[in-house]
Amino acid sequence: MEDIDLALIVNDDGTPRGVLDVSQIQSAATVMMYEYAVAAGDDDATDRVGIEWAQILPPDELGYTTAAALSLLARNVLGPLLQVLDAVSPELGADLRAKLVESRDYAQATLGGGR
Repeated sequence: MEDIDLALIVNDDGTPRGVLDVSQIQSAATVMMYEYAVAAGDDDATDRVGIEWAQILPPDELGYTTAAALSLLARNVLGPLLQVLDAVSPELGADLRAKLVESRDYAQATLGGGR
């Protein structure tokens, strides 16, 4: 499969809406991921990361970039941290994973989230 450099975004009726530079979005998402990871635990710093990126990127790019950063954060930061926790303390790792499931289920039950 070939790497895709540009993506054409279309409206519901198929008319072109814009073009996204996929490698640019992936690069920005990687930087954003690390900025959020470094800011974790400091709500003011976390807010600043979001505000700064919202000022830098156009709205369409911000959405795609943020979605990509969230996926990268789960894969490259949270996932490895959970693996370390599982290795160091399997019981604590299991407890945290169970709490994440409980929190997800509660959010879906109370907030919906479009599902």
